[in-house]
Amino acid sequence: MTDAELLAQGGGFYTDLKTFPDGKRALVARFAFTCAILYDLDAWGYADRWCYHTHADAVRALAEWDGTGEPTEWHRHPATGRRYDKDGKLYV
Repeated sequence: MTDAELLAQGGGFYTDLKTFPDGKRALVARFAFTCAILYDLDAWGYADRWCYHTHADAVRALAEWDGTGEPTEWHRHPATGRRYDKDGKLYV
């Protein structure tokens, strides 16, 4: 799937597509109440997701992320159930 096809698949809710040196891609997706970085995308979905309070926060985190480990400053990681509260305390 090309980058343009992947962005189009999001129906206007996908932005800021980034390809990492290993060939994996990530982008920012807008949802009803949050935005997220979706990672390791293909035509069928994604391998991981980190949620952010705002689109700007997600865009900034994706721009700074090199594709290793995790992006920074997310507030929810659905795959593991981890969440940060407003004071920066991690919950699982």
